[in-house]
Amino acid sequence: MLHKTAILLLLPLWLLSFLAQATTVRVVTEYRSYYQLKQEDGQLGGYATEVVQAMFALTGDTPAFEVNPWGRTFYEAVNNDNVLIYSLSYNPERAALFDCVAELDNEQLFFWALKGRIEQPLQALQDLQPFHIAVSISSNPDQYLTAQGIKRLLRTSTAEHALSMLYKERVDLVISAEKSIYRRTNQLGYDANQLEKVLQLKELNHPLCAAFNHQSDPALRERYRQAFTTLQQNGTLAKIKQRWQVD
Repeated sequence: MLHKTAILLLLPLWLLSFLAQATTVRVVTEYRSYYQLKQEDGQLGGYATEVVQAMFALTGDTPAFEVNPWGRTFYEAVNNDNVLIYSLSYNPERAALFDCVAELDNEQLFFWALKGRIEQPLQALQDLQPFHIAVSISSNPDQYLTAQGIKRLLRTSTAEHALSMLYKERVDLVISAEKSIYRRTNQLGYDANQLEKVLQLKELNHPLCAAFNHQSDPALRERYRQAFTTLQQNGTLAKIKQRWQVD
């Protein structure tokens, strides 16, 4: 068995440096189907959570996880330095606020309706104007559609609430990635066969990131950027993606 000192000598210099600076880092997120899940034992799980935990295993820091509705999560990350947020849809407006230190996935969003509810084909942004659309507060779709002048937005605290509004016919459209909406539909006990994709706006598709705001300590940001690079290089990220069937 290797002596502890010998093991330390085998570690890369950047990792030794990280361990020497180890601290507790506040981490904010929301429950988000597939990426951040509440497990049966009450613990936080999911694909993105596993990646973040693997980054912490490398840095030696201790994560202090907080799970809140997205609006609160986003507010906390914008207004507090040295706070890690995930999974953040990294659109151009958010790039002005945040430094993406880990690209977790590439999100492909679609507009969904109940079958037979949307009679005319939807082909462009302005085709959305007549319809009521449920969006999560401060989400990427909320920010983009608001900026584009789409008026009939009903803002909800969670994606689950938005989906329930769709099935209760209180809104015409919701927005979600395909894997997420089918998992969410199953969890809520709805019939996924009633759903259909009606439109994709490529302007809504962005990388999902773990990020710090730009006022955060540059050394801290670099620590996590390098940790994520190591996960990519040593095969850990690929194994997590395979386990969660992330392309």
